[in-house]
Amino acid sequence: MMGVLALSFSWSLALVAVEQKLTTSMSAQTVADAAALAAVESGESVAQQLVALNQARIVSLEVQTIADQGVVVVVVIELDGVQAQATASNAN
Repeated sequence: MMGVLALSFSWSLALVAVEQKLTTSMSAQTVADAAALAAVESGESVAQQLVALNQARIVSLEVQTIADQGVVVVVVIELDGVQAQATASNAN
């Protein structure tokens, strides 16, 4: 009986850890998406502020101006040890 309880407890702890990792991963992706859009629309400094407000950091931010595509931004952020990448463009 104790073995069953111990196994159930172990599974519960594992599920909590997986849930936390998924939540952090989704949050990191949301921040990366928002930062890329902010950089395209308002510039790199606004993107940096947005990332800082979400307690994350920018790992890399590349801004490219392409003649027929406008501005393209690729940003990588890190939040609680999880990295996420997003791309945004103001092309029509």
